Amino acid sequence: MEEKIKISLKKSTLDLLKKDCEDFKITKPNGTPNMNLFINTLIVNYYEEFSASEEGLHEEIRKALFSVPEAYKKKAFDEILRVISKRTSFSSLDKCTSTLSFKPVKSSEKAVGYIESIAIKNESISSFYRRMLTSYAQRPKNEREKILFKDTYELLCKAISKDVQVCLILKSGERQYDNMSLYSVSSAKDELFNYVLCYSRKNNHTLRLASIKNVYLLPDKSQIPEANKALFKRQVECGAQYPIYPSDDTPITVQLTEKGKELFKKIYLYRPTPISIDGDIYTFNCSANQLLYYFERFGENALILSPKRIGIFMRNYYHFALKKYRTIYGNNS
Repeated sequence: MEEKIKISLKKSTLDLLKKDCEDFKITKPNGTPNMNLFINTLIVNYYEEFSASEEGLHEEIRKALFSVPEAYKKKAFDEILRVISKRTSFSSLDKCTSTLSFKPVKSSEKAVGYIESIAIKNESISSFYRRMLTSYAQRPKNEREKILFKDTYELLCKAISKDVQVCLILKSGERQYDNMSLYSVSSAKDELFNYVLCYSRKNNHTLRLASIKNVYLLPDKSQIPEANKALFKRQVECGAQYPIYPSDDTPITVQLTEKGKELFKKIYLYRPTPISIDGDIYTFNCSANQLLYYFERFGENALILSPKRIGIFMRNYYHFALKKYRTIYGNNS
């Protein structure tokens, strides 16, 4: 397959695809984003699911045309498909479009061949790819990550269902984790990324799904102590991207000013969920790292009351920042 395939897309869709390629670290050997590999991987991993959804839609149309006379049924069906295939096309007035070109590779030959010979009906190749990529882009980011790393995700789920240990090899430096017991593959609450929660050698580990290069299932049964399972359970409830350690054994209380309460309502990203609110006192059961990362943006509008060690950490965070600013701007306001 030597010829490139060109696809017209909304600029916003193309920007999202490029951002996913970067965020999911699909790169060339020199570390730069590899859009050709990204698009080919997306097509290989998504074309069957997308084609199945298309066939499901076709079946719904056939049911809706049940009462149409047989002589007109095929024409009506084809006309409806033609209209649907244009639902993501652009008017002559729409200038916010971009062109994406990709070159099929050996691993995508089967998928591209299927699309060109079977899937396309009443539309161009570019139109079909545009609809497929648009469908992908409409998914939440954590679902898009599962599509891009479909084989890895399915192997992890298989290991969890079989309750067996795995060997994980990471992309960065070929690092290897042996005899890992998997707890779950969980999404962050903000629907950004997926995290693999696993246990080995008395420690809990949290890995990005996109960081895993290979998964090998082992014959040994999974073994996670109850205390570590409890930590994982809290982690999933509070935010899968923030590991919870045995030291995170005390609820954290924070006092918010009226402005702090407004900020808490407005700033959604990485926001911890309070287990209780008593006036201006908010109590959390999340990890210290999550709480510090979230409330460091509040300044004087959030005061950590307990545990003392976390309050001291935040005090020092602001103290050293203040020293830096004073070296530049002095002590006067």
